[in-house]
Parts: sequence; structure tokens; C-alpha cells
Amino acid sequence: MFIIILAPHVLRTGEDGTWYYDDTFTWVTGVLVLAWLVWFFVRRYLRARKLRRRPRQTNYRLLKRTEKIKRELSSQYLRPGFSGNIHAVGIGRLGGGDYCIQVFFNDANQELWTGSGIEDLPNSYRGVPVVPIEMSMAGFLSTEGLTSFENPNNYPKGIRETQEVIVGGISGANTNLTGQSGTIGYFCTRKSKLARRKDVYMLSNSHVFADLRRKKVDDTDLIMQPSPGEPGSNRPIGTLVNFSTLKFDGGINEPNHVDAAIARLWSQHPVKPLIPLIGAVKNYVVKRDIEPGEAARKFGRTTGYTEGRIFSIYLDIWIRYDRTGQSAFFQDQLLIEPALPNFQKFVAKGDSGSLVVDAEQGAIGLIFAGMSEATKSTRPLPATEATVAGAPVAEAPRRIEGYGVANPISEVMDRMKIQLLV
Repeated sequence: MFIIILAPHVLRTGEDGTWYYDDTFTWVTGVLVLAWLVWFFVRRYLRARKLRRRPRQTNYRLLKRTEKIKRELSSQYLRPGFSGNIHAVGIGRLGGGDYCIQVFFNDANQELWTGSGIEDLPNSYRGVPVVPIEMSMAGFLSTEGLTSFENPNNYPKGIRETQEVIVGGISGANTNLTGQSGTIGYFCTRKSKLARRKDVYMLSNSHVFADLRRKKVDDTDLIMQPSPGEPGSNRPIGTLVNFSTLKFDGGINEPNHVDAAIARLWSQHPVKPLIPLIGAVKNYVVKRDIEPGEAARKFGRTTGYTEGRIFSIYLDIWIRYDRTGQSAFFQDQLLIEPALPNFQKFVAKGDSGSLVVDAEQGAIGLIFAGMSEATKSTRPLPATEATVAGAPVAEAPRRIEGYGVANPISEVMDRMKIQLLV
């Protein structure tokens, strides 16, 4: 067959003789083009695979089932009007490694939902242990200037001054957010099918890089470094390009997934893709491969370098926005507790936009909310064992303080169509 395809074919016959054409050149060119396309897509796939952290033997089938069960409880406990006490439901691990459903509420001395009285949570739901956790409701972590709480002497390790070289973890926010401060998390490029110059973009939260009262980007959306809320002088270093809009006071059927924004860094400002005391990001972790209990680190504008651990995955949670008094419902987030006793807080106000990385400098998530101030509990923290079907289960913490809430970074990358600068 190849002999027939590649054989000379009569083009025309005339007085000047017979003319032929040969398909060899056409077929060789086609094969070369096909080989180049295969090489291009294989190379692209291998690069994308290299940038992802290898899975750590997660049982995806069990995780998927637990997530489905968690969503059922969320639809019951977190629907508007059901409870003024319960504000989050997530997935954690017991001491033996089994998954459990965590239900978070503000005050254990108050009824869990309207009319429940002394009724408590079930020990298990559809065969999965249910663990109650006392935890104050989370809020967005931008900060309004230097209040008594934001005295820089309280948090001397953050970077709030003008920086000649732009790095991750420093102060920066939208110029229209008068008196507000946030964090420039890290750097990225935009995904494109076309070959073009790769501009460098800064990554942070929507409520840091954008004015949420507006629906679209305009020419006044400049990113200041340091933030407008800092007492020192600041200057614009970039332009807002894209941000995720947030839905407030809606139902749980239309959840928010990311609070993320990107801004193009102007070329006259030198940049180093690294985070103080952490270094450069080497890869990222897919949402389903993040495990409860694994180490987490971040560097933010207020608290600087802190360490913690992933306490809850696939967290459904209501977040309070102090600036407007509204609340926003987020689905499938990460909850990070501080690594006690060395770190009493993982985040504080002003740390919004910080990038969370694992122990090997793989990006895990983007901080956008948390509990920045420890509150006095209405009862002591007991060291008790939850019991399911009469069998002792590993001890579970009864109260979480100083925690942070983060968008999974793979979700941010997918929805914002970006790649981290690694």
C-alpha cells in the first residue's frame, strides 16, 4: 500500500511529454508535523505532571464516599436559618488514620441548632465517625490600618515596608481599599495556547487585590506596595487583571470556591519568585492529594513565618466579612491549625493572600480567612475520647484557635487559568 501511496502519479500528458508528481515530500512533511505535535503535547503533559506533587497513597474511593457523606451533613447543618451556632463541616482523620466528619460550632454551651435543646450531634453518620469541634467563626483577613490590635510591635516579623525587589509574603493591596492591608502571595503566569511573552503576575485574594463593591476591573485598579493601609509611603507596582467575584448571604447551593485575583507586575519592578524563610515554590499539590495532618507553612504581611498542619479538608464553611457585615459560603476548603506550642496563631489580619506550602515547598493553598484573635472559651479544653459503636476512637481536639482557611491551590490555578512560577 505504501508503494502505491508513494509512487509517482501522472499529472498531465502533452506534446512536451508526461508530467508526474510525487507524494513523498507531502507524506514526509505530514509525518514530521504529526511527530512535532505528539512531542509538543507529551512534553506539555510531562511538565504538568512534574509540577504536581506525587500522590501519597490516598484511598480516593473512600475519600470520595466520605466527601459525599460530608456534603449531606453540610446541606443539613449549614443551610441558612438552621443554626446560629454551627458554621462549618469538614473531613479530618482520627488517630488511627480513618476519615471522620468534623462539625464546627461557636459555643458548646449553646444549643447546636434552633430548638435542639440539649440534643447533641450523632456519634456517627452512615458509618463515618462524627467529631464535634468548638471553633469561633472565621472572617476575611484583610485589615483596616494600624488599630490597637494591628500594632506592629505585636507582630514584628511581617514585611510592611517598601521593597525594591518584589517577593512573596509582603504587604500589597488595591489602591481603592483605603486603610486596608493584605499580602502579595506569590507569582504566576497565565495559561495560553499561543506562544507569547510570559508576563509575571502577582497572586493574592479578590478582597485584597480588588474592590468587591465593583463587578469589573477598571483603570483605577492599581496594586500598591506596601498596602494603602500601611503608615509608610507606597507606590503602584502593577495592574489588576482578573479576580473571582464572591457571592454573599446566598444559599449553600451556589457556593464560592476561590477568593483569588491576579495582577500584572510592571516590568520595571524586579521580582524574585521566593517566599522569605521558605524559598522558591517547587511544585503544587492537587486538592484530592492534600492529607489531614500534613505540615503547612506560610509567610504573611502580619505574622511573617508560621507553621501549622492541615486539620480539615473539603471544608464547607461560612466566612464573615467585617467590612460589610455579610457572610459568604465556601465549599471544599482547607482548615489549618497552628503548630503549638511554637506558634499560637497560624494567621492574623493582614495575612490574606499568603501562599501555604508543604514541608517540601509544594504549594498547597491560598490563605483568605481565619480566626486571628484567640477568644476565651466558655469551658475548659478536655482530653476525652469519642466513642463510636462502643469502641474507643483516637482523641480529637475539642477547640481550635488561631487557625487559617485556604483555597486549595489547584482549584485556584484551574479557575484563574494560571500556572505558578516555578
